[in-house]
Amino acid sequence: MIKRGFLLQVFFLTVLTYSLKSQDLGPSPSLENKGYMLGQFSLGYGYYLNGGALLSTGFEYKMGRFLSPKWSLGGGIAYTQFKPLDGLYGISLLSELRYFLKDETKNWRFSGVSDVGIGIGGSRIQTGWGSNGLGLRLYSGASIHRKIQNNTSLMLEIGYLYQNLSYKDNTPGRGWQIFQTESILKYHFRRIQIKTGLFF
Repeated sequence: MIKRGFLLQVFFLTVLTYSLKSQDLGPSPSLENKGYMLGQFSLGYGYYLNGGALLSTGFEYKMGRFLSPKWSLGGGIAYTQFKPLDGLYGISLLSELRYFLKDETKNWRFSGVSDVGIGIGGSRIQTGWGSNGLGLRLYSGASIHRKIQNNTSLMLEIGYLYQNLSYKDNTPGRGWQIFQTESILKYHFRRIQIKTGLFF
């Protein structure tokens, strides 16, 4: 005759095993993991009104049912105009991490984002202006996404950008000047940016 205590132990272990299996404790290999692309245009303000663009691509994935609906990790390239009067700009390679508060099945979802990168500078107006080494780029922001198709959403984002760049001026002498002038200007740009774009 099977003892009552033994049956209770078997029942308890069965329930515990089922509960552990139902927990999503690690990265989920589900079909919801997918690649993504992001294109953005930005309008920013620091000392000067400025604009720019960003294009990135990466991978969205789940990491725990209770930790987050979605993460995304990717890389991209950004162009930012800093001083329109001098035509100073920066081109950066960056790595981006985004955290979503809702799953993409929702019509509206929110995300926080940060990126880090390195960039070079130049001028589209001043001749003889070029980059003097690599500069650091740091960005953080928050965005809202509105689903417009199954895998496409329109997004609006606000964030804060910091970037340091060094510019070398190799402008040759003109007229009566004999010697070529060379100067290195170092900038620490700080910009509040408003971005809009498509996430798909």
